[in-house]
Amino acid sequence: MNRYATAFLLAVISAGPAFAASAVNKDSEPRTLVVTEGSTKNDLVLAPGETVDFCPAGCFVTFPNGDRQALTGSETIEITGGKAKIN
Repeated sequence: MNRYATAFLLAVISAGPAFAASAVNKDSEPRTLVVTEGSTKNDLVLAPGETVDFCPAGCFVTFPNGDRQALTGSETIEITGGKAKIN
């Protein structure tokens, strides 16, 4: 019985997170989000109409207007009219 519990725990741990935040750009021009995970900052450029999954383990995002928001990894960011909102 103990072997099965150990195998189950290893399977759960190795599966990793099942969710990631996503961002969708509904504008007609590219938009950039600045994503900070730990001490690493990356520009996430979204083409018009593009949807991207990112931030599977939590991060901070700086929106096009300069606002900064902490994400847990399950949110959807929608960019419309140059403004971002979290759903």
